[in-house]
Amino acid sequence: MSETEYDFDPAKLRAARAAAGASVAQIARAAGVTHRTVNLYLAGSRVPRPEVLVQLAAAVGVTPADLCTVGHELLAHLRVFTGRSRAAMAQALGMAEETYRQLETTGHHGRLSSSRYDYAQDRWIAWQEWAAPQFGVTTERLLAAEQHTREHYSAERDKRWRQLQDPDRVAMIEEMGRRWREQ
Repeated sequence: MSETEYDFDPAKLRAARAAAGASVAQIARAAGVTHRTVNLYLAGSRVPRPEVLVQLAAAVGVTPADLCTVGHELLAHLRVFTGRSRAAMAQALGMAEETYRQLETTGHHGRLSSSRYDYAQDRWIAWQEWAAPQFGVTTERLLAAEQHTREHYSAERDKRWRQLQDPDRVAMIEEMGRRWREQ
């Protein structure tokens, strides 16, 4: 499995399989997995690793994104759609694995990753310009995924914080916030 959820949808794999007229055996052969594993994917009992997702998609004639239900693409989605693990993406980007993990989790690439000097072009290149090809997307799509990742991280962090707080105190703070917004 991937280190993060990426919204694999077994119903979409079943539909793509039917549309392609592919047997479980054909998909298993093309993806390099067993028949049992493909059946687990089709049943939703198992989620394919990123590199297998790419092979499954190719076996049924769709893109990896077509096998997922994604509201807002996060950086994790873009990575998975390339078929890379976090370690492989970190290597492709020339980052330490922990630096990349932090980027994928929070959506913040930090100062060290914000630009690179390209000696061939004799200029500094912005993050989205040098990273987008590694994700196989446009700079706009990368920036949108980065923004969605930041929003997702912030929402998850706030949710965890609220869960740790006393319910009465949280209600009081939310009430104060509501009153403040009404002013």
